[in-house]
This record gives sequence, C-alpha cells and structure tokens, in this order.
Amino acid sequence: MYVAGSVVVLGACLLLGCTPQTPAVDLYLDAVAFRELGQDRLAVDKLNEVVKADPEFTLAYVELGKTYRKLGEHEKALAAFRRAAKLDPWSAGNHLDLAATYKQLGKYGPAADAYARAAELDPNSIDALAGAADCYVKAGQYAKAQAYCEQAGEERRKELLPLLARAYEGQKDYERAIEVYERLRTLDGNDPNVLLALGVASVKAEHYDRAREVLVSLTQAQPGDGAALRHLGYCLLMLGEMDQAMQAYHKAIALDDNDWEAYRGLGVACMLKAHQSGDDRWQEQAVRHWQRSLLIEPDQPKRQTLEKLIREHSKQLNPLQGLSYGTYGNG
Repeated sequence: MYVAGSVVVLGACLLLGCTPQTPAVDLYLDAVAFRELGQDRLAVDKLNEVVKADPEFTLAYVELGKTYRKLGEHEKALAAFRRAAKLDPWSAGNHLDLAATYKQLGKYGPAADAYARAAELDPNSIDALAGAADCYVKAGQYAKAQAYCEQAGEERRKELLPLLARAYEGQKDYERAIEVYERLRTLDGNDPNVLLALGVASVKAEHYDRAREVLVSLTQAQPGDGAALRHLGYCLLMLGEMDQAMQAYHKAIALDDNDWEAYRGLGVACMLKAHQSGDDRWQEQAVRHWQRSLLIEPDQPKRQTLEKLIREHSKQLNPLQGLSYGTYGNG
C-alpha cells in the first residue's frame, strides 16, 4: 500500500516534469520497498544515497524525515523536513511534517510558525490551525493562539475551544475563558478536565462562590482528584472558611503525601486559623506544613517568601535546618 502510494506521487511528478534523474528514482523505489518491509535502517541508507545523487529530490527528503522520526532520531528528521520545506515551500504537508517534528522536540516557537505557514497554505486544515494554536499557547504567545482558534469556522471551532480558553487565560481574560469553559461543559457534559479548568478560571476571576460550587461537584464525582481538592482548599481560604479549607487540603495530602502545594496551602490555612483563634498551636502547625512543602519541593515558586514566613513564625533557633537547597537557585 505504501509503495503504491509513493509510486502514484512519483508518477504525478513525472507528468509535471519534476521527477529526478532515473538512478535517483530507482534508489528511491528501493528505499520505499525497504520501508514497506520494515527495514527502516536500510531505507535510511538508501534515501541518503538518493539525496546525495539528487539534492533536490524533495519527496526523498520527506520520506527520509518520516523514517528518521520512526526511528526516534528527531533532530535528523528535522533536518530532512526543513530541507523538504525549503525545496517545496508551497506544500502545506511539508510544513506540517516540519511543525510536528519541532513540537516533538519541544521547540514550540518554531513549531507554531511552521503550523502557521501550513495554515496559510491550507486555511481549511484543522491540523494546521489546531497545531498553531496549541504551540503558540505553549510558547506563551496567547494572542496569536487566539487568532488561530478564531480563524476556524464556527462549526470546526468547537474542536479548538479548549485551546481558545487557554489562550484567554494566558491573556488573563478569565471572564471570556469562563464563557468558553461553560460552553464546553454544555457540549461535553460534566467532563472532569473541563470542570477543573472552569473551577480554576473562576477562582482566578475571583468568583469564589461559583468556583466552590463547581469544585465541590467535581470532588463529589471524583473523590480521588487531588488537584480539585487542592484548588477547592484555596477557594475556601479566599472565602474565609478555614476549617473546610483544611479538610480539603488534608484530603489532598491523604491521596498524595508528596503534594507540596497542598502542604503549602494547608500551612496558610493553619496560620490564618492562628490569627483568628489566637492559638499559637495553629502557628506551629503552619510552620511544620511549610517545612514539609519545602522538603518535598525545594525549588518551588516563591520559595524565599515561604522561608521568610517560616523564620518569622518558628520558635526554633534554625527552622530551616535539615532542608537542603544547595543545588538550587535563589528564586
């Protein structure tokens, strides 16, 4: 099947007058036969002979890239796809192959640009539009991601709604993100991922009552969802409900004793409880939970702030003793 497809493409090139010299064609067909037999390493060797014999044999570079990708040699695949895209810059498929390889390597900026070029060549390609939006989100270019989501027609845009919501969140437009998540909830029912995203966006928008409603329903349906419990704990903190917040954090920790974020949040809840009650025992618990959080994840965000709080509220002479940060930065 693969051989037949490649021969058809090659035949089309013949009609258009773009076929390479016959020796290169013969080598190419041998390479395709090797791929069909699962002999990918032999196919690579043969394809390298093809491009050596004819450096402008675009289709050979495409097949070389696919074979390298199958072998897990993504940098070599990238070089082959870059060459194919340069030789035939009007092929949306070449740019899609290039973009997918950049993405596999975690090079989201170049991947997004390659997907964008594919979308320019084929505006109806949902793969190109979704790929551009996804990689622009990952690259932190949220306005561009939004633009590619909106470029899709209304019917096809449904597939891009999760990316559109993330693009709004990246721009701190939480109200519009919530609107998208609500639409997704209507379309997908009570999908746990959608509910969690809706709850988090509601927290960020400071709609704490709405966030609590969503997150409570999620934790009831998914009692083993530690992330939902952790976010519920934060939401309850912001509503001033310390006892309920501590319960949520304790449940998250019971699910995962290495949940450093839950320990940090629990410490905050205990400290606020200490201020409310005037009971220093809550303060001591807060310090212990913060110490545990740092022990689990020494390089966590705002570490210095947490260390400062531990020093200020601990009765120990050296409250950070036993916590090793020597190999970490000062962030």
